[in-house]
Amino acid sequence: MVSREAQSSASRRHGRRTMRSSMTGPGLPDPRSRFARFESDARGVVEMLQVLFPEELDGVQIGFQTAPSGTGESQLPLLYSIDRASQTIMLFRMPIQRARGLHVNDDEHRRYFVEHCVYRAVCEYLGREPWELLPGRFDHY
Repeated sequence: MVSREAQSSASRRHGRRTMRSSMTGPGLPDPRSRFARFESDARGVVEMLQVLFPEELDGVQIGFQTAPSGTGESQLPLLYSIDRASQTIMLFRMPIQRARGLHVNDDEHRRYFVEHCVYRAVCEYLGREPWELLPGRFDHY
């Protein structure tokens, strides 16, 4: 028969305490979380487009939501919505991050897909094609 002390120490992996939180600690958000990665990748593209096209995107609010809300319009309503009346573009994080069909499923290609969705949303808002907005960027497609 195994004693209670021996049983509890065996379940603690060599007598050490179990890890209960990420390295950032319980009070800080995980910098590698899906939300943080999505927001960082998408904001980088949004800021670049705002620098390249300041007049066209002046006053346009580009935001992020977890899931589609059913408001607005777009060619890809599961990925983003556009509301020209209120000058907003809303990107939906979960459908973009969970999209299937990447030919290589790694961090780099997932980041490319996030960038692609931002480009598509901005292009649709402006009524332009991606190759018109950023010549040379989509030559490999």
